[in-house]
Order: sequence, then C-alpha cells, then structure tokens
Amino acid sequence: MSSKDYKKAILDGLLKKYNNRYAKNITTNRRIILKPIEVYKDYAKNNADISEKQGINEAVSVLTSMGFVTADYLKFSDDIEKIYLSEEKLNAVYEYLKDEYGVVPQSTISKQMHEIVEKYICTGEIVQNYCESILTQIEDPRCLLVPEKIEANLKMLSFLEKNKENLYVREASMLVYGDSKWFENNNYEEICTFMRTVTGRIKVEGERNDAILSFFYVTPTEQEIFIKGNWRIEWEQYALDISKFQGGIAIASGDVQSIKSISVNTESIMTIENKTSFQRLRDGKFAMMYLGGFANRHQIEFLKKVIPDNPNIRYYHFGDIDIGGFLIHKHLCRETSKRFELYCMGIKQLCDMRFSHCLKSLTDNDMSRFGTLMEEGSYSEVLKYMKENSVKLEQEIVSYYLVKDTSTQSGRNEKSQC
Repeated sequence: MSSKDYKKAILDGLLKKYNNRYAKNITTNRRIILKPIEVYKDYAKNNADISEKQGINEAVSVLTSMGFVTADYLKFSDDIEKIYLSEEKLNAVYEYLKDEYGVVPQSTISKQMHEIVEKYICTGEIVQNYCESILTQIEDPRCLLVPEKIEANLKMLSFLEKNKENLYVREASMLVYGDSKWFENNNYEEICTFMRTVTGRIKVEGERNDAILSFFYVTPTEQEIFIKGNWRIEWEQYALDISKFQGGIAIASGDVQSIKSISVNTESIMTIENKTSFQRLRDGKFAMMYLGGFANRHQIEFLKKVIPDNPNIRYYHFGDIDIGGFLIHKHLCRETSKRFELYCMGIKQLCDMRFSHCLKSLTDNDMSRFGTLMEEGSYSEVLKYMKENSVKLEQEIVSYYLVKDTSTQSGRNEKSQC
C-alpha cells in the first residue's frame, strides 16, 4: 500500500471511530485513537515489512504536518505507538478526503438522501416503509449510504408496487433502468429480501428468494403448469382433453388467466412435490399436478380455478417426508384455502422395509425447524416418530414402489379373470 493509500486508511479508521462514538451519543474527553496495527497488523512485529511500516510512518508525518492528526512514538524509536484525530480539523479532513479521494462528506450525503426520499416517500406503502428505514439510517453516522444505490432501489420498489402487468425480470429491468441485466446484476437479492420482509412473506427453506416477485406480476421466465391425467381445460374458443397425453402437458402461465373452466373426471387431484415422482406415477384415480417445491403464484391461481369447478373431489399432496415437505404442504393449504390430505407421507412409509436403505438421519438444521409444526395435528404424529428415530425420506423411492405395487396388483387381477 502506498503512502497515499495509508493516509486514507488512517483517516477512514479514525473517522469510523469518531462516527461510532457520535452515533452512541457518548460524551467524553477521551481522544479518538488509532493504533498502527489496525492499519497494518504486522506493524509491531520484528519481521514486519519495512516498506509497509515506512508507508505508514510517512503518511502519519504528512497528516501531522497538515494538522489532521498527532502521534505518540515509542521511546528511542521511530515506531508509532498511537495516532490521534484532531477533532477541531474535522471539516478540513472531510474537504481533503473529497478533493483527494472523491469521498463525499456525510453532511452532503445526508442532504442528497433527504432529497431522494422526499421524491418517493408518499408514493406507496412499500416505498413508504423503505423511505422510513432510510431516514432512520441517515441519522446513524455508522451507516454508509450511497445515494445512487438508494434511488435505484426506490425506482424498482415503486415500479413493483404499482405494476399490474405480467412481465419478465429483464423486461422490468429495461422499463426501470433501461438495461435488461441491471436489476439482476446490482440489487436483485436486496429488493427481493426487502419485499419479503415488508409483505411478511418470509422465505422458507427450499423456496427461491425471487419467488416473491411473482406476487408483483414479475417472473424470471415463463412459468409452466405441468399436469397429467383426466383433466379437461376449456378456454373461450377451444377445449383440451389432457387424458389423451400419457405424459401430460405443460400450460404456459400466460394461458391460465383466460381459462373458462376446468373439469377433473377422477376421484381425486394430487399435487406432487418432485418431478421424478410426477413422471413416474400412473394412477387413474388421480389427476396430477407437479409443484416443484413451494407452489408459485401461477400454480396457486390455477388451483383456485380448479377447486370451485370441482367441489366434490378429494385433494391430496404427495411430497418428501421431511420438514421441507410438510412446509410445502402447509403453504399449499394456506394459499389455496383448501385442505389437501397427505398422501403416502406417514409413519407407514418410514417403517416400510423396502425403503430402509433410503432413510436419512435428521440434521441439526432439521431439528431446529420442527417448531410449531409439531403442534399441528396433521403432522404431529409423523414428526414425533421422525424426531424419536432421527429419520426422513425422499418421495422418489415411494413413488417407484407405488407404481410397481400397482403393476403387480393389475397382473394378479388379470390372472384371476382368466
């Protein structure tokens, strides 16, 4: 590091301590002190790099001559013991940092931030919440705010809060920033996390953080609804009989809104967590739908069309027998306002000897996530067993044997008829 870089590092270290003290509203006559080892950790060691030590010594000498700092030296040595901030020179220090390094004084940043917040503060509830958090941070000198970044965040938050048009992420980025990749490359996760916090839609394990954007009509790519079985979907001008497709079909999310009616000509509907199990299962008693984890907005929208059109059939969910699987089920029931029965997600499957080599032990993370799920009747019995025996099971082995069992039973029925 050069002498010039060390000058900035020394002033930054001293100002950080000054701002921390100011933020805590501490009244004291003690001076702001920085030790050389806080800038170069090996400064006091016998094997320290001489050029680094000289760089610090020269930087302190220059800053002392400018009146910005004073220093104490070890007896009979050129080594510096302590560096003190000359608080009476604060304004001059800020001006120096601005002119020499382009560092904007905190007072200027504060003024810019207030002007930015003023433009957005009353434009929406989510934006209001963000503005209030920024105003709180402005009062804390420890918070290093970048006006350009805050304004960029406010532009996107304001856009999302007002948006009612189905868009892809890169389209939203173009509309807000004029660059298709700017959103993803700069503040994507920050925006998603804030939107979750302010709306109360906290991310649960296994769910993508950006799934929150779908609630504001923005998706990374076109979402698809995968279904198979005896479904009949009707639109204004045509109808589609899904039963003709053995492997099922995918309906683009953009086509869901215009669906007029959905008929299910089976005893039950089953949502399935994992794609392998969705592809494997063959059971004429069920019309099946692949979730891929937590149901997204488009899947929920589809199911909310299915449920009132088919009030007399039963609804099931089939997933992993683990905490994530039960949380997915709980989320599904909550979002659709419909009770889905658990399918093959119980103690019977955990005790099946055919699956014994597939059982996994619970992790510390699993144990910490049992929480209130243990108190819910739908899960309490199986969760108690899982906890006592430290076991969990993925659904793919269950679906594999479900199909084998069905094939075996079908073969027996054919022989009995002969």
